[in-house]
Amino acid sequence: MKNNVKAGIAVLCVLLLSPDIKAQKEGWKQDKTRDGKVLVSYNFLEKIDENGKKFNVLEFEAVTTAAVSVESCLAVLKDDSRHKDFMEDAEHTERIKDLTEDEWLSYYKLKSRWPMPETDVVTRYKLELKPDNNSFILTGYPAPDMYPEQGLKRMQESFSRYTITDLGNGQAEVTMYSKSVPVASIPKMLLKTWIPNGPADMVNGIVRLAQEGN
Repeated sequence: MKNNVKAGIAVLCVLLLSPDIKAQKEGWKQDKTRDGKVLVSYNFLEKIDENGKKFNVLEFEAVTTAAVSVESCLAVLKDDSRHKDFMEDAEHTERIKDLTEDEWLSYYKLKSRWPMPETDVVTRYKLELKPDNNSFILTGYPAPDMYPEQGLKRMQESFSRYTITDLGNGQAEVTMYSKSVPVASIPKMLLKTWIPNGPADMVNGIVRLAQEGN
């Protein structure tokens, strides 16, 4: 019976978090950075599991346009050691191994910040090139069981998608989408202070690193 309950919860999480299911925009809010350069859409939900324990589902999308090439953005995203330079919560990031030519496994150790315990994340990435519309998509899927436990609290549900589109004239659109369930419940007031600058800093960080690499 216990295994059946766990299986049901796992299926529910996959349905809830899968990036392949079109996000429901009802209830979403939008905010722009002060300079107007980054648009952030977000939806933070607080839910209760079958044991009465609260958990958050955090979903956001940040979009910006900048003078940067698609190739330089791709170089940043494919270098896992540089992910910590644009992910504010990442203390250590590395590629564990290549799975195929366009898929790989990555490990993230997150910074310890209240109310989160010491946490790590294992992500399986898949890169898809879209030459018809001059863009590429890098999608990250949760893979908590594909790397040995490191004595930290491992995040079980964390999806991400990066879309870089060539707009021509030396301009590119950079989009970061994320949907996750943190290992601890986060106060709503704390989440509100993170918008829009938290997601904006990440997409701006990708642009900055890409421009520095040119």
